Amino acid sequence: MAANLKEDIFMSIKSNHMANIKSGSKNHEYRKYKLPSSVRRIWFYTTAPTSAVCYIAEVSHAKEPGEVLEDHGIGNAEFNAGKKVSKYGYEILRLWKLREPIRLAKAKALGYMKGPPQKYCWVKQEVLEHYKVEDQHLLLKGTPREATPEVTRKTSPS
Repeated sequence: MAANLKEDIFMSIKSNHMANIKSGSKNHEYRKYKLPSSVRRIWFYTTAPTSAVCYIAEVSHAKEPGEVLEDHGIGNAEFNAGKKVSKYGYEILRLWKLREPIRLAKAKALGYMKGPPQKYCWVKQEVLEHYKVEDQHLLLKGTPREATPEVTRKTSPS
């Protein structure tokens, strides 16, 4: 059995923001804090009244203002201009809907979470084994538009 590489976290999100991600109108999730560099997927816990984990997003590395390569998308222009409180953005690369949502009561009873994530918490190996990402319903498959050093060098004046 492969060791958990700490690639998956639970993170709370309000239902209106989750709806915007699901529709594709919000293509980055913005936070005040930087996630560990190993994080590849966010398991979104949608707050009350949903109170369940229903979606998993594959995300980019942390981006800082000026590194989001497009201004369309809710919050992107404001983030790039440094007008948001959030200092880090994570592009939503792919989004899955869980075939069986993980309700808060169940998550607590099975020891997956102690309660709604306040910042974030790691997804336990048993969750990854029971809710395999590849078995979930793929909703959005984006094309990563991440700023890379190669892109930065090509656009910089010589």
